Amino acid sequence: MDVKTEPARARRRPYREDSEFHKAHEHDSASAVLRSVIDDAREEVISIGEIIEAFGERAFGFVLILFSLPNCVPNVPGIAGIVGTPVLIFGVQMMLGHKRPWLPGFIMRQTVSVSRFKRLIDIAEPRLQKLERLCRPRLTPLFGPFGDRVVGLFAVLVALSVLIPFPGTNFPPSIALVIASIAVMEEDGYLLIAGYLIGIAGLAYTATVLGASYHLVMAAIANIPSWLGF
Repeated sequence: MDVKTEPARARRRPYREDSEFHKAHEHDSASAVLRSVIDDAREEVISIGEIIEAFGERAFGFVLILFSLPNCVPNVPGIAGIVGTPVLIFGVQMMLGHKRPWLPGFIMRQTVSVSRFKRLIDIAEPRLQKLERLCRPRLTPLFGPFGDRVVGLFAVLVALSVLIPFPGTNFPPSIALVIASIAVMEEDGYLLIAGYLIGIAGLAYTATVLGASYHLVMAAIANIPSWLGF
């Protein structure tokens, strides 16, 4: 996924009117809307701001899925930091009770190659569709303002795990966040619990890696005097 920053003077209007797009797709599944974003793109790149505007009222669920997907499929080195930061920001906003996602202008102006984004969707779409076919409203009391704040906290923890530069700390939590985000959009409590359980396992692995790394570093520091002959 090529990400570039679009100069302020080159800001464009959304590739399609915001209200027109999300009214046409407000009842579509996540996989269908993600596909439509690509199919309706009019240029070779699409800005992050355009993508968020297109998702409308359901933007939080979509952007969490969108920015978690690159860590769920084979990707280029360095992408974790690019997509992890927006997830962290969105998670904090959900914890604070925001209804629509917001990003600083310099992030909103970053553009993504449509061709690479399309390849990402091509890989992820069949898996998302299988998951969506399993969804139906269950355990609906888990959803609502408080439930959204819990998802926000979960997103923050996932983002922190993704931003840690250790092997294996991004894949399980990102998968879990995609599952949890789809569960929120479909109000499927069973799927939400499954996402949380997978995420907890992934976060436990991250904590274990961090703990082991800390002890190795401290042991190395303690041995410095002996290495220097003191």
